[in-house]
Amino acid sequence: MPMLQKIIDIQKIGRFEKLTAPGALRFSKVTLIFGENGWGKSTLADILRSLTRNHPDIIKGRKTLATGGSQKVLLLVDGQQCAFDGAVWTGTRPRIAIFDQAFINENVFSGDSVSLDHMKRQYGLVVGAEGVALIGQAVDIDRQLKEVGQELAEKDQYLTTISAALNLRMTTDAFSDLAVLDAADEQIASKEVEVRRATEKEQIRLAALPHIVPVPTSAAELTAVFRQTPDQVTTDLHRTLQDHVARHATGHPTPVAQETWLEMGLAFDAAYECPYCGQKLQDRSLLDLYAAYFSEAYKSLAGSVQQRRKTLERYGRGDFRQALAGTTDSNRAVIANLKALTGEGSDAVLDVTEIATRMEDAAAGLDLVFQSKQEDLVSQIEESVYETLARQWDEGRAAVVAYNEEIAAFGQRIDNIRRVQESANLGSLRNELAVLQARRKRHEAAVATIVDERRTLLSKQKKLRAQKEDLRGKLTAHTSRVTSTLGATINAYLDRLGAGFQIDYQPPNYKGKEPAADYSILINRTAVPPRADDIAAPSFKNTLSSADKSVLALALFLATVNSDRNLAETIVVLDDPFTSMDEFRRTFTVNEINKLTDRAAQVIVLSHELGFLRLLWDRIDQGKITSCAIQTGAPGIASLAAFDLEKATQPRHETERMKMINFIDATEGEPGEIRALLRKVLEHFYRNGDSEIFAPDELLDGIIRKLETLPADYRYKGALEELREINFYTRNFHHAPVAGSVSESTSIEELRTYCRRVRELTRGSP
Repeated sequence: MPMLQKIIDIQKIGRFEKLTAPGALRFSKVTLIFGENGWGKSTLADILRSLTRNHPDIIKGRKTLATGGSQKVLLLVDGQQCAFDGAVWTGTRPRIAIFDQAFINENVFSGDSVSLDHMKRQYGLVVGAEGVALIGQAVDIDRQLKEVGQELAEKDQYLTTISAALNLRMTTDAFSDLAVLDAADEQIASKEVEVRRATEKEQIRLAALPHIVPVPTSAAELTAVFRQTPDQVTTDLHRTLQDHVARHATGHPTPVAQETWLEMGLAFDAAYECPYCGQKLQDRSLLDLYAAYFSEAYKSLAGSVQQRRKTLERYGRGDFRQALAGTTDSNRAVIANLKALTGEGSDAVLDVTEIATRMEDAAAGLDLVFQSKQEDLVSQIEESVYETLARQWDEGRAAVVAYNEEIAAFGQRIDNIRRVQESANLGSLRNELAVLQARRKRHEAAVATIVDERRTLLSKQKKLRAQKEDLRGKLTAHTSRVTSTLGATINAYLDRLGAGFQIDYQPPNYKGKEPAADYSILINRTAVPPRADDIAAPSFKNTLSSADKSVLALALFLATVNSDRNLAETIVVLDDPFTSMDEFRRTFTVNEINKLTDRAAQVIVLSHELGFLRLLWDRIDQGKITSCAIQTGAPGIASLAAFDLEKATQPRHETERMKMINFIDATEGEPGEIRALLRKVLEHFYRNGDSEIFAPDELLDGIIRKLETLPADYRYKGALEELREINFYTRNFHHAPVAGSVSESTSIEELRTYCRRVRELTRGSP
């Protein structure tokens, strides 16, 4: 039966720059350890947790700050040493179950909230060693599945890249299943010919055809307005208007401009006054003349002339030359491409420079004729004036028409070629070629190796998933067996502890990679989830008091420990199990710890409450129990020393140490008396701290003399200088006054300082 028999040495861990223990001090089946708050109880619990889990980081993170040297732990377990050298544990590793704040933070709640990690760790706690082993197997399978998945992804990426290079959309499974291609090179070459022919046909089908060029208006249509006159405008009317304009336009713009100005004036209402000079218009003959002259026929003819001049203007700007050059250049490239594809060519040629120059020259000459017509719309222009220009215009136009006819004929020949070609689905042929190439590639040595490795991985993945499912079934069954009794056990504890709630365990939650505990808190038969994202919803956080939460944690620990089939081989450690609980629950806790002493290999209880430890002392069989305390005794040095729990808790007046502390806190007591009792506090501490060295009546002077003779590594050696100074400070106050001696006043602040120094030297003393 494993037992922690002795703490030999602890260095550089938490509070313990160095912790030693007297050679004669041994732990028994039940060991009670008194320690003031902040003086190393949780450090001891973490050291034991690190040992049982073989998890060095737990104590590496608690290295004593601002000191040099390496961490060290030396324990005696079943007569064998367990050692930590600052890096690893060596020696035996006993089973240890520890209840402390770390247990609560890991498995139940942290602060006042329950997280998914709490539920996962609690699940491991609930299912015990067998369940944890199954979880470990499941986690290992998950790890293997992840590794297999990563390898499969690499293989799939390799095969996907091959398919993509062949322009083939195919799954990796389909690619892997491709059959061997016999006479691969010959089949692929034949299919490539088909694809090439189909590609050529597709190129012919999609190739652009040449475009015809813009054809100029014929000269006859262009010059027809030269022979047109407005029907209503007679020669006499025209002459009258011209004479009138001539009389008033001397030195002013051209007659055409004057006519335009006069025409615009007709838009005004001139019934009484001239719109231009404001004179009274009693004679309307001139207005009537204007109205007759500027008839609709006149305006239409003027518009035609103006429109033709704008057309000719574009030739003057080079628009026709640019359009002609752009289209013919494009057509040459299109014809060359189609000839390369079909063998069919075209003789369509147009001398752009010659034709454009001819048309531009003719346009310039015709524009002058149109300008004359614009100046005198009423008169016709003789054909002889523009006959040569019209012929030149039509000759250029004829060349453009002939070019367009050849372009159209060529386009028809290409359309005929397209119609006689048999249709072929180029996409299907290309896919067929890609499949043939893929079949050849699939069975190349390097690719075949990848496919085989992938199949092996798929088979392994399938087996692992089946194993995981089987483990999940076993774990669910095991959990069901455990929780069916565990829930009832926890609820029994909660009932005996006077909790106003119960707990309802459900099958585990398998949503994550690791299973998690699933339970509800039952309050007034209403299920409350331990976790809730909505602060307005009831949950563990807002329905349980601090005491209730502590009760739940202790109930969970006791239930899981007592259901452990290996409890007889387990050391149970409880660090301040009574913290935050109501006073009436103290007796229950003591009774449950007492029950554990008969079933567990060893029970160790650490507490800062002397009253609670005394209840345990009185309740437990005295033949099983030992009590000790974490003490100081020297700066930077702590020790485990035998502790008289009965004496420390028996009814009595204030002890000397309590008087000293009251003086520090409230300046209670007469300074001279307090100064004198500092020696008594020290004498009491060291006499009890090491009864093998110091006699029961040893005085401070004797303690100092013995310390001077002891080895440098003796646990109280470091207090020597402090004790000398305190001895000197109190030398005149430990005897009755001597007549004639020099009186010495006592400074309150100085006395407080010495009281604090004595307090630090006597930590762990009643």
